[in-house]
Amino acid sequence: MRTQKKKLKVKDKNKKSIKTKKSSNIKKENKKKKEKAGAKNKIKAQKGKKRIDIITASAGSYPRIGDTEELQKLRRAWAKRETGEISEEEFSNIQKEFIRLAIKEQEKAGLDILTDGLITWYDQISHFAKNVQGVKINGLLRFFDTNTYFRQPVIDENTPDNPEISPVVLDDFRFAKTLTKKIVKPVITGPITLAKLTKGDFTKALNIYTKLIENEVKVLSEEGAQFIQIDEPALEGKDLDNVLPYLERIYNAKKPETKIIYFFYFRDLSKDVKKFWDIPADILGFDMTYSNLEDVLTKIKKPLMLGIVDGRNTNIEKPKDILPRIKKVLKDYPFEFIMISPSCGLEYLPRKFAFLKLKNMVQMVKRNL
Repeated sequence: MRTQKKKLKVKDKNKKSIKTKKSSNIKKENKKKKEKAGAKNKIKAQKGKKRIDIITASAGSYPRIGDTEELQKLRRAWAKRETGEISEEEFSNIQKEFIRLAIKEQEKAGLDILTDGLITWYDQISHFAKNVQGVKINGLLRFFDTNTYFRQPVIDENTPDNPEISPVVLDDFRFAKTLTKKIVKPVITGPITLAKLTKGDFTKALNIYTKLIENEVKVLSEEGAQFIQIDEPALEGKDLDNVLPYLERIYNAKKPETKIIYFFYFRDLSKDVKKFWDIPADILGFDMTYSNLEDVLTKIKKPLMLGIVDGRNTNIEKPKDILPRIKKVLKDYPFEFIMISPSCGLEYLPRKFAFLKLKNMVQMVKRNL
C-alpha cells in the first residue's frame, strides 16, 4: 500500500507539471495575442524602416443635440438661459452633462485622442472674442460655406490696443480631463481666422487676437495639454509672409512637451501645402475632402493629421475610399506617427452619424493599416 501511495504522489506531481506547462503556454499565447492587438494600429514597415503609429483623433466639435427628448436638453437650456428661466450655474451643469456624453461616445467609438466636443461654444469666433476687453459682438454671418452662423465681433477705435483678456477654454479642458484616461486635446480658433472674420482694422485685430491665443496656449500647456489644436480655416499661403511673426509668438508660449497642431479645412489646400511647412508647428492637419491632397503631400517636413473622413456628409466611407489615399501618403512618410481624423468638427452631422463615422474610421484604420 505504501508503494502505491508513493506512485500516486509521483503521478500527481507529473499532473502538476503538465498543468504548469499548459498554464505557461496559455500565458505566452495570451501575451502574443495582446502584442498582436497592440500592433494593429501600426502600419507594417518596409524592410529597414520603423513602424508608423496610426493615431485616431477627433477634429473638434461633436453634435450637441440628438433625436431623443433627453438629447434636446441643451438646446432648450440655451433658450431658457436667454429668458432667465434658468441660472448660469444650472446652464453650466447641463453643458457639463453634454461634455461628459461627448467624451463617452468618442471613447466608445475607439478614438485615441478626444476633445470636449466644443459643447460650450456658441460659435468658433465670438466664443473667443467675448473674452477680450472692448470687443463688441454684432449680428450673425454665415460661417464659410456651412449651414451654421457666427456672431461677428467688432474692433474699433474704442477697443484698447492692449486690452485685458481672460482664458477661454481652460475650464472645459480641466473638466474634460477628469472624465477619461485618454488624451484630451483642447481646440482653439487661430488669430488669423479670428482677425479676418472680425469687422474692423485687420492689423489691430491680429495683434489683439495673437495676445489672446498666446495666452490660451500658455495656460493650456501649463495645465498639461499634450496636444493643442489651432484651427485656421481662413489662413492662406499668401498670408504667411505677414503673419509668421505672430505665429512664432504663439508657438513660443508653450512648454517643450506640448505639441501644437495647426488644422486647415473647408477648401482645396493643394496650392498652400508647400508654404505651410514654414508654419511654426509640430503637426499640420489638412482637410482631404476638397481635393486629392495626397498627390501633393510629398517631401513631408512635419508630422501630419489627415482629415480624410468627411465631417459634413452622412455617407459612411468604405475602406476602398480611404485606405489607398492614406497609404499613398505613408509611402515615403519620414515620421514615427500620423494622425487620422474627420475633415472638420462633427457638429454639421446628426449625432447618430457622427458616432458611426468615428467608429467606422477607427475600425477601418486599425484593421487594415
